[in-house]
Amino acid sequence: MALWQCEKCGQEKEGRCKPRKCPECGDQGQFVKKVDAPAAGGCGAKK
Repeated sequence: MALWQCEKCGQEKEGRCKPRKCPECGDQGQFVKKVDAPAAGGCGAKK
């Protein structure tokens, strides 16, 4: 899992993949990765 932060409003969201849209301000493509925790698989990884 990674911790993503919106560059526009500062909202943080945890997830494996970069969020497409900020749930707080609605801006698209503004998330940057803050923390990357080790986990099996990644974005689009098949089980």
